[in-house]
Amino acid sequence: MEIEEFVRKSLGEWSSMRSGHSLAFKHFEEIVSDIKIKLISQNDPKFRDFITSTGYSEDQAVSPFEIEWEGHSNWEETGEIKDKLRGQSLLIPIKQSSNSGIILRSKGYTEAREAKSSYQILSDGTIIFLTTYEKTSTEERIWFIHQNVRCRSSVIKSKEMNAILQTSFASEIRKLKQ
Repeated sequence: MEIEEFVRKSLGEWSSMRSGHSLAFKHFEEIVSDIKIKLISQNDPKFRDFITSTGYSEDQAVSPFEIEWEGHSNWEETGEIKDKLRGQSLLIPIKQSSNSGIILRSKGYTEAREAKSSYQILSDGTIIFLTTYEKTSTEERIWFIHQNVRCRSSVIKSKEMNAILQTSFASEIRKLKQ
């Protein structure tokens, strides 16, 4: 599988059920989210503004897409935590080979700032994203078990202490139009 196929298979609306284990707080959290994934045209001003700010050219981009999410947690949803449960991010893949490259993100997964992830697609179709932020590093894995069901796991580590801060697992079901 190449990045274009991964993006194409991911398009649509998804219901996500995620369990997160915060090792730092010794807390278990359940999050239910709605996720929308759509292609973004290279003529879209959001795409052009973002790609220009990264130093990459429009010609290098493949299958740019946007993710929008809104979730609800069984943990207290106030202030900063509530803000992390909804948002959107523009993602621009830049291929380096048929199964690897980078993803430019307008908003990162762990820290709410621009980020650059490396990606690799394994022979079984699993995609692995590695992202280094200012204080943390994250590994995310996404794999399809059916055309309408995918799984996602993540591990967030502290760069300072080289400790695992959080792990999570999500099952995501595509919402089918009736």
